[in-house]
Amino acid sequence: MSLNVHQLLKNIRDNKDSEVYLPQYMNQSLSAYYKYSLVDLTMKYVMLYEVISEKHNKQTEQVKDVLEQVNQLVKDTMLCVFDESTREAKVEEIDSVRKEIMSRMKSITAYADIMQLYEYVLNRIEDKFVDEVEEFNTETFVQEIISYIFANNDNVVINTKVQEIIGQLPVRMTKSKYFELLANSISIYKGNERSAVDGYLYMIKSAATLERPKEMKKQFPDFYKAITTIESADFKNLTKPEFYRLNGMVQDRALELVDISDLYMQLQEIVNCLYAYNIAVGYQNADLKEEALCKELIGYVNEQFLNGAQNELSNEQMDKLTKLEGTMESSMHEINMLEGGYEDVMTMYGKKLKGLMLDAQAACVTTCMKLLGNSLFIDLNAKVSTKVADDAYIEKVTSTIIKNLTKMFDKVPQSVVRAVMASSLNKMPVFFNNSDEIVEYVTNSMNQCKDVAEKNACYSIIKDIMEEV
Repeated sequence: MSLNVHQLLKNIRDNKDSEVYLPQYMNQSLSAYYKYSLVDLTMKYVMLYEVISEKHNKQTEQVKDVLEQVNQLVKDTMLCVFDESTREAKVEEIDSVRKEIMSRMKSITAYADIMQLYEYVLNRIEDKFVDEVEEFNTETFVQEIISYIFANNDNVVINTKVQEIIGQLPVRMTKSKYFELLANSISIYKGNERSAVDGYLYMIKSAATLERPKEMKKQFPDFYKAITTIESADFKNLTKPEFYRLNGMVQDRALELVDISDLYMQLQEIVNCLYAYNIAVGYQNADLKEEALCKELIGYVNEQFLNGAQNELSNEQMDKLTKLEGTMESSMHEINMLEGGYEDVMTMYGKKLKGLMLDAQAACVTTCMKLLGNSLFIDLNAKVSTKVADDAYIEKVTSTIIKNLTKMFDKVPQSVVRAVMASSLNKMPVFFNNSDEIVEYVTNSMNQCKDVAEKNACYSIIKDIMEEV
């Protein structure tokens, strides 16, 4: 197999008989994607069933409608006698389900960001309600932090530690200073592609909880109700019962979000495989001896799902999974080699593919490569922009995010403003010019904090971080 792929790619790169070898490349690529997607879908479908059948809780109810759609699509496109004329329509259905999962994951991520922010706020006031507080010497602790940061001479390690510690230190800076640091961090991207700036801004906006999809209330009304309660709390004057009620709410919802996120990630993996399977199946001629076994297992699991996922999978069926061991690895090895020649194929022959009637296959190869790649939630239709972030663009996006943050800061209590600053400062490139500035920042942050509960919380959290090393 390896020699065949190597020789195939060599012939293509040597521009030898392209009308012969390009169709072979497309066919072999789609056959490899077909094999991999079928086996991977089988394994992941079984794993999802085990999770769903064991839980049957509020979290599994949250994915019920999407799960039912996926199960029906698996049955229609893989297990029934299929009318090939409807394949395109079914692919569109799969694409629609995939986009819905992506939309819900954006809402889940937004809710998780909000819970993380308010976990920070509540951590800083928790010690107001405990009977005993661990005492510490501020000066000694500052020295421990500095020693931790500079224990290694590697600048990358030092910068990572600085960002980690800054995210937990008390924030004692003016809004104007914070906005100056934010603007400076964005300006670093001047001259880069706009996509790099947009990616950085998304990270900052997520940390500041500015990323709030319009659909999040409709998609998850219970979580929306929870954040409405949390965000309306008077954190400065919380009573002990109110604190523990809110803290419990944040912790419980955060755990629920992790569970739901995991389920949607599993579903997306299956949908990606199902998508790749359906666009590759019409072009492939793979000799996959495990194909019948995969279809048998998928059919068995699909039937169990459609019957309510009440029963455990039989040992007899589970034992059959061992027969698939090694199949995915060999398929992935072949895919890696074929994808290694993808750029050359598209660069050398991209404009000729239509004339060779290979444009449809090439589009399928491109889509399969995305679906089965490392990014589960990749936008299949995203247009890659090579526009440069010039002065005007940097000024525009900087002005917009500062304007949005200013509006937010005017509406929320100081404790939330500080939480937003800490969370986003943690995401910025290190803004210190030398070690003295780092020492000064750490020292001032601890010395200027007069809130005993907040200071103690920072001590406990940072202590835990340093002890993990």
